[in-house]
Amino acid sequence: MKMRTYIATLLLAGVVTGCSLEEEPYGFTSTENFYKTAADATSAIVYAYSILPEIEYYSRNFILVTELPTENVTLKPDAGASEFEIDGLRPRADNEQLTTSWRYAYIGINRANAVIANVPGIGNMEATYRNHVVGEAYFLRALHYFNLVRLFGEAPVRTTPVTSLDQINSPKSSIQEMYNLIIADLENAAELMDMARREGRVNKVAAWGMLAKVYVTLASAKSTNSPGYDFVMNADEMYASAKAYSEKVLYDQSLYSLDPSLKNIFDVTKEDGPEHIFSVSTDRTGPQEGNFSKLPLLFIPSIDGAVFRLEDGTAVMSGWNHLVIEPGHYNSYAANDKRKTELIISKVIVNGTERNLGINDYSRPFTRKFLDPGRVGEQTSVNTPVLRFSDVMLLYAEASGPTAEGYEAMRQIRERAGLGQLQGGLSPQQFRNAVIQERAWELAFEGHRLFDLRRTNKMEEVLVNQHGKAIESGAYFFDIPQREVDANPNL
Repeated sequence: MKMRTYIATLLLAGVVTGCSLEEEPYGFTSTENFYKTAADATSAIVYAYSILPEIEYYSRNFILVTELPTENVTLKPDAGASEFEIDGLRPRADNEQLTTSWRYAYIGINRANAVIANVPGIGNMEATYRNHVVGEAYFLRALHYFNLVRLFGEAPVRTTPVTSLDQINSPKSSIQEMYNLIIADLENAAELMDMARREGRVNKVAAWGMLAKVYVTLASAKSTNSPGYDFVMNADEMYASAKAYSEKVLYDQSLYSLDPSLKNIFDVTKEDGPEHIFSVSTDRTGPQEGNFSKLPLLFIPSIDGAVFRLEDGTAVMSGWNHLVIEPGHYNSYAANDKRKTELIISKVIVNGTERNLGINDYSRPFTRKFLDPGRVGEQTSVNTPVLRFSDVMLLYAEASGPTAEGYEAMRQIRERAGLGQLQGGLSPQQFRNAVIQERAWELAFEGHRLFDLRRTNKMEEVLVNQHGKAIESGAYFFDIPQREVDANPNL
């Protein structure tokens, strides 16, 4: 059974906005009554995780703000105006989705800070598990700040729980300061955590993988002169660190590996498979959205409002047709790429009649990555991937460059997809460009593409020059939400 991502009573660190004065902090309990036992520590860390599957975070909003600005998806005609702003790369500072992204990251940070501040003082629990829980909190705090810095750039850094309104008017920290904290937190997480797989939770391997992603971000941003990363002194050193940490994921553990079957990766009955290092966990039996997920409904088309079948007989209830694949992405795959032929559905059976979904139709081909055949009404148990083994293997290839190790990592990814080896003799930049394109196919619709384009300084090259989009605002960083600027004079 999946880890429940909620607890019956919210006893712990308060749910507060990032900087806004519009909401009083609430949910605080005196530490005289809590943080006394191992059970309290477990409740605290579960509460810290429980922000992730909320609608406003990984179960919907995070996918919207990271996928819509790219060439992967666009919107149905009657979607909301604020979503069209993001899709058209013209978001305003009062954009609803971006305001929500900022706010929920800080809610998560505050919950993680509460665990970091209080769990080390619990003497009545086994030390190894106590350390692991604190390590998980460091990982979660790093994840939230990593999301913030990649979305908005400079932002306030808080490392202690916010318990009153006079604590929220923090000044912005620099991008460099934010990355320094992210790396320190992940190093602490890697040191404190063990390797055990606990359902819906992170371990030492996840910290290694996230460190690889952070270092690749710094290295590629420096080597391509991506805006905001002038502080990085040496790209080669960053690539070396990324390779070292990704190498640990690939070779210093036996829990995770490439799944030979692409379909199995996204089978909701196999979400503890070898590919999944960390995913945001949901359960269709939960009492409210945030416990279960409606993310699949964003991608599934509405076909006569009916139940239709896939070619393998899987029954699928119609969805909202909210996010539709763009022709530029769909047509970029090789014809025999299994990530297209197996993971993008372009043919369905409706009332016994086969129907082709055209890439320019209203109901277009859609991703198989977010399907739950056991869906109950609008409730699904689909997890949102955060870190997969193939993601880390591609980070390893990118960090290695056109070496034997880099080519071997690419070979394994492409061979699983039914493709041949990458062309030999590439320069370091050509090879890394090829890795970024491979990531576009391998990790499509999982919230990575925007960050890959930003860190490699390719927003204009890819979105404008190749796909004919216009960029009016938010190319490399979105504006800090206006509501937060109005509330906090230090912003």
